[in-house]
Amino acid sequence: MQIKLWGVRGSIPTPIHTFEYRQRLVHALEAGRERWAADPSLSSKTIVDELPDITGHLIGGETTCVEVLSGDGKDQLILDLGTGARRLGYDMMARGIKGDVYILLTHTYWDHIQGWPFFVPGFLPTNHIHFYSSFENARERFQRQQDPAHFPVEFEQMLSKREFHMLEPGRPTSINGFTVRTARLAHDGASLAYRLERDGKAFGFATDTEYSHENFQERVNSDREIFEGLDLLVMDARGASDPASAAAGRPQTSVALAIACAREWNVEHLVLVDHDPRGSDGELLVLPARSDADSSSGGPRVEVGREGAEFSL
Repeated sequence: MQIKLWGVRGSIPTPIHTFEYRQRLVHALEAGRERWAADPSLSSKTIVDELPDITGHLIGGETTCVEVLSGDGKDQLILDLGTGARRLGYDMMARGIKGDVYILLTHTYWDHIQGWPFFVPGFLPTNHIHFYSSFENARERFQRQQDPAHFPVEFEQMLSKREFHMLEPGRPTSINGFTVRTARLAHDGASLAYRLERDGKAFGFATDTEYSHENFQERVNSDREIFEGLDLLVMDARGASDPASAAAGRPQTSVALAIACAREWNVEHLVLVDHDPRGSDGELLVLPARSDADSSSGGPRVEVGREGAEFSL
């Protein structure tokens, strides 16, 4: 399998702020001046490639969207339709992907579906979009998002054929050549976790998991079947609780608990996503330093998910 992250932020899209952008420019110019003083023959590209993460790379500001391809690149699944789905749609057009498109939804909070009205494949009459979820009223939920009071194009005005399929948690099914297993998470019991299997590899995806110190061991044991022994797990983790979630009494899985979960489930590689919109790139990029210690003690390899990151299993 090939996995690509098209959106990694939670709650709301988070463009880089001008202040942070200017800081990066200053760091880049200073680094370039030092390197060219030592070797004037270096190209600008070489200088940029050598920049540290905090200067040379972005976490990204788009909300949750993940693409999964078969090893030969012929079969595709899409997980969630946050704003990252917009760029994914453009890329699919460039690659000539058309016909049947398969979308797996964890839940329908805005940050997981708000990219749909900007997803170009959804406007093509030759495309057949398959939505999979645990919601009997999933079509209605998409229609409400595009009510004329909020958006100029209604759901039914989009020209693709759209079909909604129900997934029964706990029952494996085959979708476009992948074995798909699901489990309900604590997010009002409505959010689904996914386990995708193909050619002996296993990939897991879970957001809005709501693990806390109080429910940790119980939840780890109850969710073990869906997550045990994954080659790669893409999972939400936040450094601090969002005020809205705290007010609603919903815990948010911390980085430390996400790592502890992955260790309990014998996950090989953990990628953290659903980043707090309040977190700058600089704040998020310190997380791998915390993870190195866990890896040295036998835990999973851990990294911060970035827009555009790709993984091969």
